[in-house]
Amino acid sequence: MIIAFAKRYWITTLGGAVVSGLIALGAFSVGTQTVEDLVGTTLRQKGARFATFLTEDPSRLNAFLTGLARDPDAEQRVRAIAGLSDIDTFVIFDDQGNETYRSRSERYKWLLRDRPGGMTAGDKLAVDVLKAKADQQVVDFSSGSEPSVITPLRLEGRTVGYASVGVDTSAQHAAFGHVMTGAIRDLLVLVFIVAGVPSVFYLRRKRRMEEADERIHFLANHDVLTTLFNRARMQAETDRLLATARATREQMAYVYLDIDGFSEINDEVGQSRGDELLRIVAQRLSSVLDRNDLLGRMGADDFVFLRRRVQGPIGIADLARRVARAVAEPVELGDRTIQLQISMGVARMPADGRSHAELQSHAEMALLHHKANKLGDFSLYDPSMNEDVARRRQIEAQVRLACETNSFELFYQPIVGGPDLELRGFEALLRMPNGSGGHISPAVFVPIAEARGYIQSIGTWVIQEACRQIAAWPEHLYVSVNLSTVQFRGDDLVDVVKGAMEAAGITGERLEVEIVESLVLDRSDAVLRQLEQLKELGVSIAMDDFGTGYSSLSYLWRFGFDKLKIDQSFMKAFAAGEPNVSQIIETIITMAHQMGMSVTTEGVETEEQVALLRRLGSDYIQGFYYGRPVAATEAAAEWISRHPARRLAAPQTAACPAGPELDADWQTGAARA
Repeated sequence: MIIAFAKRYWITTLGGAVVSGLIALGAFSVGTQTVEDLVGTTLRQKGARFATFLTEDPSRLNAFLTGLARDPDAEQRVRAIAGLSDIDTFVIFDDQGNETYRSRSERYKWLLRDRPGGMTAGDKLAVDVLKAKADQQVVDFSSGSEPSVITPLRLEGRTVGYASVGVDTSAQHAAFGHVMTGAIRDLLVLVFIVAGVPSVFYLRRKRRMEEADERIHFLANHDVLTTLFNRARMQAETDRLLATARATREQMAYVYLDIDGFSEINDEVGQSRGDELLRIVAQRLSSVLDRNDLLGRMGADDFVFLRRRVQGPIGIADLARRVARAVAEPVELGDRTIQLQISMGVARMPADGRSHAELQSHAEMALLHHKANKLGDFSLYDPSMNEDVARRRQIEAQVRLACETNSFELFYQPIVGGPDLELRGFEALLRMPNGSGGHISPAVFVPIAEARGYIQSIGTWVIQEACRQIAAWPEHLYVSVNLSTVQFRGDDLVDVVKGAMEAAGITGERLEVEIVESLVLDRSDAVLRQLEQLKELGVSIAMDDFGTGYSSLSYLWRFGFDKLKIDQSFMKAFAAGEPNVSQIIETIITMAHQMGMSVTTEGVETEEQVALLRRLGSDYIQGFYYGRPVAATEAAAEWISRHPARRLAAPQTAACPAGPELDADWQTGAARA
């Protein structure tokens, strides 16, 4: 932490260290001078007292100055006094500065150091000492640990000589030095407390402010969940690169991609795991792109990236393939394995736009086109897509309005019994008014509703409305409803069906649900479990459009379907004279009966087809021959009230011409041909 702090604020740290060093150096200098002053004061006091002692007895002083009639006992007494005063050595000079007596000499330390009579080394005082004031003492620290002080010797108001006293001050220096060191240490601690601690708090506060600014800047430019560029930053960076590319003529590709069915996946796995999926997608996209490419998140499950230096259509196709493969890698989330699929739209620069706004708009159009047709790994923008997108957005607005105002409608097509041609029930088919008296084909609006997440609520409404309507009709009739794959992704389908039947007051025998083969192939365990629960409610389960998809017979024995619905394409093939069609239909009917399932054949439009199906044993017949899908009021007036005997006769006019039979085929969103 300290190292990181020092690295971040190295200038501040260096400045603090320099200031602390200067304070320490100044304190050391002042302390050293103070120690020398204290030692000098002690020396002066010792020198003054020793000089006073010598001048108290003029004869004794004269003996040291002249060397004549010196009393050995007196000399010894002077030495004793000097020793008691911690004076290591003393030297006597006459008034001319000539040395007359020295107690010992470091220069001639090979001699006896304290011999009686002393010795002389022939030293002479400097001129500036002799010219000093009469009462001035001179301290000399040049001798290291044994400095000396020179004190004038005065008798009767005149200077008669000089006494130089040498004292070993190493102990004093050490004591004073220890005290000064402690004082300097305390001073530095005080400086740190007074200046350093507030500085630390200031820097910490400054760091928090910087982190807050960095966070604000990050949030203003990045997506919090994936850390990718957000919409605003992506636009700014794209426009910046595009401005450069105008001069370099660099070609780029702007790719807009969307995760198919992510809202349903998010509802199924939960918000936290959905967020984890988005982070994984962001990481996988980053691994495919180059370092100089731009990548951003534009919406809940929408990502965009700007690919630089693209190599024409081949390079774009290769990039799209690698992106699709990377995202499609299975993801393990707890006990679930999820394989994501994406749709991609591509706009080229400069061919399809020279600004971010143009490229994004055109790439989004291409994305919507790709979601609608799912041809290849991506769709490349084409100007003709403008009209398609405008139409799609108009329909999307109508779907949203229909959901908000409950303006969807259910049309009902009759289903008759094959053996007796009695009216047995109806298939409920979803319709959406177009606002001008007509209706929009489910093949058009259902894929849009699925892509925008409306299909769940629409499917719930269909179940509730169909149950309500069949409850108003004779009890021997049932209603068949198509279920979307989206409705099986949640965990509330069984509750929705159960609640709708209870609210309408009907039993399960009056409700049939239709699913397609791809549903049980893609989501076998979860779907089969919900289908079993529906069967426990008494609801009949029918496999719709049998014979057009995988026709996986394994699911026929893994789950006990109640009915197979033969796709209308077989009737069209029979009418066109295709060979072996009747044999195939007979095989399907025989297999179903052997497995305990009934059979409904769709797309019946001629009397010849009716005769064939009755001969082959089809349990139920459905098609334009007996009636087109109509509103509930028309169905009640045309078929129920007019046929109290429950037998639905063939129409008196010519057979209906072949034409499209529209239904709410949730799984593909395509109209039945």
